[in-house]
Amino acid sequence: MHDYRDDWNHIADHWDRAIADGNDFQKTLIIPTTDHLLKPLPGQRILDACCGNGNYARRLGRNGSLVTAFDGSSRLIELAKLRHRPEHGTVDYHSADACIESEVLAVIGDQNLDAAVCSMAMMDLPTLGPLLSAVRKSLKPGCPFVFSVAHPAFHSNEPLKYAHQNDGGDDGGNPSQVFGLIVTRYLSDWPHPSRGLLDQPRPHMLFHRPLSTLLRECFQAGFAVTALEEPAFPADTRLRSPFTWSRRPEIPPALVVRLQ
Repeated sequence: MHDYRDDWNHIADHWDRAIADGNDFQKTLIIPTTDHLLKPLPGQRILDACCGNGNYARRLGRNGSLVTAFDGSSRLIELAKLRHRPEHGTVDYHSADACIESEVLAVIGDQNLDAAVCSMAMMDLPTLGPLLSAVRKSLKPGCPFVFSVAHPAFHSNEPLKYAHQNDGGDDGGNPSQVFGLIVTRYLSDWPHPSRGLLDQPRPHMLFHRPLSTLLRECFQAGFAVTALEEPAFPADTRLRSPFTWSRRPEIPPALVVRLQ
């Protein structure tokens, strides 16, 4: 059976160089929205599940939170430790498989969590139940678990981006360019190879789940949805590429959800 962690160990260095402390996608969409829904406070014990190179864990640590961070890629954890500095505060890094509940619980330990986060990673996991169950068991009552994913309707099922010229129609309006997406499949759970970054050395597996599947998994673990945001890039006509999300300001490429 294919081990998704092997892909991430292979592409870890490429992702670390490209992401560093957050690319435009994270800095514009994911980090501000996650901060808004999570509302992290100094002294809180927070789990960063599937932390990648630790960019959000370091942000939480700088805020004074006590962070436990883990990832299935041992190489990404090595890189996260290399990036950590004293000013990043208290962050304990671990290698663990989010698809094995006992490994997640071992990382968390005996203390209950004040909050948990999983940033742009759940669509990379072949199964969600073990992580959701472990987090649910470990959170203090009423405390939040905030996760973000590529938007299932628009960004996780390999839609086709298109652009065409609008001649203004019969009313004599000015010609304009129209940018959109063509979505050819959505409702089926669909694992497929994907490249999330330019020049990625090899693809990793992406596990598309429609909203009904994604939220059903959350409900089955005992969570309720208490907030949901769909951040989109602001329009920026200075960017000439017809493929940029800024050409599609009405289409959100990400989904951020708060569970409690």
